[in-house]
Amino acid sequence: MANLKVNFAGVEFKNPLVLASATPSWDGEGMKIAGLAGIGGVIPKTIGPVQDWAAHPRNGRFHIMRTAGRPMGMVNLELFTTKTRDAWVKEDLLVAKEGGAVIQVSILAMPNPDDTAQLVDEIQATGMVDLFELNVSCPMPAAGVGMHIGKSPELTFKQVKAAKSAAKIPLTVKLTPTVFDMVEVAKAVKEAGAEGISISNSVRSFAGVDIETGLPLLRGYGGYSGPAIKPIVMRHLSEVARAVDLPISAIGGVMSYKEIVEYIMLGATTVQTATAVMWNGYDVIGKWLGDLENWMDKKGYQSLDEIRGIALPYITTTEELAKLPPLFARIDEDKCTNCGICQRVCMYRAISGNGTAYQVNKSDCDGCGACVQWCPSGAVELK
Repeated sequence: MANLKVNFAGVEFKNPLVLASATPSWDGEGMKIAGLAGIGGVIPKTIGPVQDWAAHPRNGRFHIMRTAGRPMGMVNLELFTTKTRDAWVKEDLLVAKEGGAVIQVSILAMPNPDDTAQLVDEIQATGMVDLFELNVSCPMPAAGVGMHIGKSPELTFKQVKAAKSAAKIPLTVKLTPTVFDMVEVAKAVKEAGAEGISISNSVRSFAGVDIETGLPLLRGYGGYSGPAIKPIVMRHLSEVARAVDLPISAIGGVMSYKEIVEYIMLGATTVQTATAVMWNGYDVIGKWLGDLENWMDKKGYQSLDEIRGIALPYITTTEELAKLPPLFARIDEDKCTNCGICQRVCMYRAISGNGTAYQVNKSDCDGCGACVQWCPSGAVELK
């Protein structure tokens, strides 16, 4: 039987799945429920300043983005925790601990780094925390916090340095995807002494407009989460994993055990989820872990260490790929249903047919692979 245990930033998790800092972990009870469902770690909504910043809209905060009726993502106007520090310290962390999962507490990088250090000291004094996740990435906070810090390697360095001066337990840092180059920020995090990185937060976004009324679907800028952001996260994850020697927790678009495997193959140690739990309930936790274990047994893997980062050596540049020999579309007549989709999507006009037999003109084919991606019967391949 496969062993799902992982060691992240010096802390052992019974499995790589972690409840992200978001709505499902707004209180200790939600974290406890996830723990009892079998999750490896839980992270509360970000604990930060005194209550004047902690209010959030209670007149609609979520909008599900759909394509052809299918949910592809969600815009949210969530902010930090709505519970006081005292509530977390005296009540909710105790409740969360009853779930049996690792407690990784999200704390806000305050505008003044000295205040960040004080917050670290106060929360770790509870004895309920196994490691920290420093939030420099929230996509819709007031100026001076969240992504406004995380976009700058210099500001991030100062925050991590201050937090590490007080931390007696491992400190990880949650980075913002709202940067062109996350590697530079990740290097600053390592230089400042952090033990791990989380990649990443939701993407700053806008939900859209109701064209019948002309009114915004949500009247503020929010964070975009769910399946649609996965390619963004994978890009940042793979770049940082190849450049910075720190353990990484990947976050974004996890909808099954397959995404957990993908993220680990790109270098992650733990994988966080929130949107899927919001859409499907806490029961998905047990299902995914069972599916992951079954997949590992089927493949013959004993440990997740065997697959961590195995995809990274195959990632290269488009310039290098352009030097490789070209491939051409080939249609398997036995599989082809003569639907005509391949001809329609071929912008190079290399595919022709009359509804009964489709053929590829090799001299016109540019090897882009669009026909392969769109063929519903798997009849087209590049060779």
